[in-house]
Amino acid sequence: MPERRADRWLRPRYVFPLLALLVAWALLFSPQPPEGAGAADLTTYGADPYAARGVYEVLRGVGFRVSRRLTGFGAPLDTGAVYVLLDPPIQPSATEVGALLGAVRRGARAIVVPADGSPLADSIAMRQSWPMNGLKTVSPEPGGGDPAAAPVRAAVEEIGDVHRYLRPVPKTDDDTASVFPPDTIALAHVRLNARSGPAVRPTIAARPFGRGVVLAVADPSFFRNGELRDGAGAVLAVRLLEYVDPSRAAPVVFDEFHHGYGAHGGPVSAIGRALFQTPAGRALVQVLIAALVLLLVYGVRPIPPVPRLRIERRSPLEHVGALSRAYEQIEATRLATRRLVRGLRRRHPLGATGALDDDAYLRLLGARKPEVAADADTLRAALARALPPAEWVAVGGAIDHIERTITQ
Repeated sequence: MPERRADRWLRPRYVFPLLALLVAWALLFSPQPPEGAGAADLTTYGADPYAARGVYEVLRGVGFRVSRRLTGFGAPLDTGAVYVLLDPPIQPSATEVGALLGAVRRGARAIVVPADGSPLADSIAMRQSWPMNGLKTVSPEPGGGDPAAAPVRAAVEEIGDVHRYLRPVPKTDDDTASVFPPDTIALAHVRLNARSGPAVRPTIAARPFGRGVVLAVADPSFFRNGELRDGAGAVLAVRLLEYVDPSRAAPVVFDEFHHGYGAHGGPVSAIGRALFQTPAGRALVQVLIAALVLLLVYGVRPIPPVPRLRIERRSPLEHVGALSRAYEQIEATRLATRRLVRGLRRRHPLGATGALDDDAYLRLLGARKPEVAADADTLRAALARALPPAEWVAVGGAIDHIERTITQ
């Protein structure tokens, strides 16, 4: 039974490669941990020495109302909260930064680590920077500075080792003499030994935004669990929160969404939204369901298929037997003799052309081979008139004698 075209695609040679492609797709596009997440991730869920669960517990123990945010930043945000972004491996997008700073302008506060090149650093015009060379030591701010920042400066000096500092974000690529925005308040500085001599750089700075403030921290390593053993890191964390919220009444919200926690978008969720939340997607789902129903109709056979009847052809020997019986029934001795003579002429043409008829060929054969002249006359007589079956047997003997004589 010939195979239908629709059934051909259900064969293993097509099904197994398709399954292999699906497995490869799942491996390539399955949700992966955020790049950079691991031992150095400052998440408040981690208890290893490089995480920040300790500072979360310390702040809750001294009376702050702490919580974790497991969703991205999107308007509207609570304008009475303090948002803490501890150098997440996934940087907030420009849209999220806009929503966060919009809440700050309406009264919220934020403690952030502005990674170089991130939308957040570009928005507050401050970025992290590594020193080019030289040992970094904490130095008091020249000129006294903001009196409210004195506890912060004292806590930074207790820590001792600060490995990063803040630099202004240039307005253009050609801007080599960029400066901090004029409303920037430097809370603590570090002194680094450059080739041109000691230089002072801010390591913690604040910028007012409307009714709120953004506090930028260059080196967040004092938040780590391993740095809280001597107490200096916990003291600095408390002093930073007291600076942005002296009343301690605002809830402190740690961003964990950008550390990889919470529900994140991926290929599966994007495909689901496209299929079930858009008109074109819903139409496509209906087409797919209809195609599955059609496949089910063509694939399921409640009644076993009836095999197609096949008529087998006769073999060449069966054709010879059937032809001989047919000739015998109608006594077609002349026709049978012509068929035998035609075969003889094909095997032994004697150089004769096709213009000679069978009678002339047999005359030529008898003239060239006198020993078969009588056999040739027998064949000429059988061609001229019909013979009874008993006499026609001599025709077969004549053909056999001619064949053996010529081939000797």
